[in-house]
Amino acid sequence: MANEQEIKVLVAQLQQYEAEAQAYEQQLNVINFTINEIDNAIRSIDALSNPEAGADTLIPIGASSFVYGTIPEIKRVIVRLGSSISAEVGAGDAKKYLSERKDKLNDMRNQFGAKLRDIGMQIFAIQSRLQTVAR
Repeated sequence: MANEQEIKVLVAQLQQYEAEAQAYEQQLNVINFTINEIDNAIRSIDALSNPEAGADTLIPIGASSFVYGTIPEIKRVIVRLGSSISAEVGAGDAKKYLSERKDKLNDMRNQFGAKLRDIGMQIFAIQSRLQTVAR
């Protein structure tokens, strides 16, 4: 009877840790996607800050459609500061803001990765204990 009760408790703990690990994995996916978006934005600012004079490019207009346009020199960039707040700043300030945001996201990614590793060790320990108790 005691083993059966312990098995139930261990299985419940295992399920809890697995759900927690899945939540951290989903958050890490969102963070990685956002970091990639920031990298793309920084590269775009760099590329558009020094365009070839009169260079033509394709400009997306939605629904997988494009128009040809001439690249202007970028002096100002609109960056999103929050849920519905944006600000117009210089290209250098935009890159600085995006880089700082990326640094914060990298810190979060490291913290979540460490937490995920800890959870993985807990899951392994519970699985080992379950194998021992089930014998």
